[in-house]
Amino acid sequence: MTDKDYEMAVKICIPPELQSYTKNMATVEVNGSTIGECLQELFRQYADLQQTVPPTGFQIYKANAADEPIFSWDSDRPLRDGEELTLSFISGCC
Repeated sequence: MTDKDYEMAVKICIPPELQSYTKNMATVEVNGSTIGECLQELFRQYADLQQTVPPTGFQIYKANAADEPIFSWDSDRPLRDGEELTLSFISGCC
């Protein structure tokens, strides 16, 4: 079994102003081993969301972590199975 054979489930918390793009879901579960993979999966599931979330106008945080926020769709920062991410807009952007 390779790393690609095992997809990790990650939850992404969606802010209220974007939940209309996720069928009013506050949390979406995606599979991926990096933040970039998880965002790509989120945008695959909810294509209209990708048109709304600009590549540089958002932040994504790992829940309960002191990590710096991520500002890139293609981040290769690794994730563990069951981790939770929080998506938010940058204040005053877009």
